[in-house]
Amino acid sequence: MSKNNITEQAAPPRTALYIRVSTEEQALHGLSLDAQQAALEKWAREHDCKIVGTYIDGGKTARKSLKSRVELTRLLEDVKLGKIDLIIFTKLDRWFRNIKDYYKVQEVLESHGVNWKTIFENYDTTTANGRLYINIMLSLAQDEADRTSERIKAVFANKRANGEYTCPNAPIGYKVVDSKIIIDEETAPIAVDLFEHYHTYNSQRGAGKAMVEAHGVHLHPYTVKRMLTNPLYIGVYRGMENFCEPLVSKKMFDEVQEIIKNKNIKANPSNYEFIFSGLLVCGHCGHKMAGNAQIRNYAGGKRDYYVCYRCNNYYSNGPCKNNRAAGEKKLEKYLLEHITDEINKYIVEFDVKQKRRRKPKVNKAEIARKLERLKDLYLNDLIDMDTYRKDYEDLTAKLTAADDPEPKPNLAPLQDFIKGDFLKNYHTFDNVAKRIMWRKIIRRLTFSAGYKIEIEFTN
Repeated sequence: MSKNNITEQAAPPRTALYIRVSTEEQALHGLSLDAQQAALEKWAREHDCKIVGTYIDGGKTARKSLKSRVELTRLLEDVKLGKIDLIIFTKLDRWFRNIKDYYKVQEVLESHGVNWKTIFENYDTTTANGRLYINIMLSLAQDEADRTSERIKAVFANKRANGEYTCPNAPIGYKVVDSKIIIDEETAPIAVDLFEHYHTYNSQRGAGKAMVEAHGVHLHPYTVKRMLTNPLYIGVYRGMENFCEPLVSKKMFDEVQEIIKNKNIKANPSNYEFIFSGLLVCGHCGHKMAGNAQIRNYAGGKRDYYVCYRCNNYYSNGPCKNNRAAGEKKLEKYLLEHITDEINKYIVEFDVKQKRRRKPKVNKAEIARKLERLKDLYLNDLIDMDTYRKDYEDLTAKLTAADDPEPKPNLAPLQDFIKGDFLKNYHTFDNVAKRIMWRKIIRRLTFSAGYKIEIEFTN
């Protein structure tokens, strides 16, 4: 008895209907969700099939990854559970336009004895010729989709090259006029203030609240993050620099990206502001240490927090073995007692290194003579172009290194810090102000066993 001859089965095959539609244009060709479902149900009734489920991926293209087609994933799970004998769909392009993904799914179906059928087309997976025909049709469908994608990309690339903005909406602070993106004078202050507030206070939630207070604008947390990471605000669009007039400086934008990258502290239900958010690193694995705040309630309504930082690479069963937590109060006390000595030590060590460092002597005249000889060798056909280019780049690199001395770090912020009487006012600061102060002079704190703290300064 043939597997594909479903009318010969003793019991009606348990049949799943798979439906997919991606655009309104497909609906014009009779491929809307309702049209597909009606046609599949009619075919199932006419062929004595028992419908056990309908799986609909609406708004999904056949080139999407398998995991993004949620209903297809659910269908495969039911196949693995032995609930399905046959899958039907209208046409092959409703199923796949990607050969690689098709065979991934086909392997699952074959291992569980499940067949499929297109009701408007005739395919046979049981013969070599049938499988070859399927390969050809999938290749054609994939090629058509790829060509369409390339044409669309080329059109948009040409528009961008001509300075046209190709997104449907402009971010806050800009507007689109005649396909060009320009600064919106009404909303530009919102974007500028958002960057400046986050750059100062390092809090996306706080920046969002500040925009409500200053401009009466409510920004969703996702919108805040999307704005802070959008390079359009420095005039860069899809890798094209100077695409539009910037609203913030590149220096501020880069520093904001670094803050976002280094912050590993998620919003806490207690809304506690962690002083060392994003600064603390595990000395065992190099993973960021996350803040943890536990509310402690006492008799009489009094309450406070127990705050510590710990390596989530350990607590999430990762490879790290560091189960030690760094208490915030203890860490704060350590820094207040040692920061002045650590800064002075760092400055002295830097001065010693600078004095010991010997600048390599570069004979510019000798390099110039070598460049002339190199040119003569090439002009006389004694060396080829590749050799000439390599030697030329090596020699000019030596000249550039001699002309560009190694930049010296800026120690002024550290020197100003120890000159100022920061201890006098420190205990009047709230946690946000304390965090800003520490971030001005500290790039990273590495915490290791035995409460060993290593400080990397910002210079």
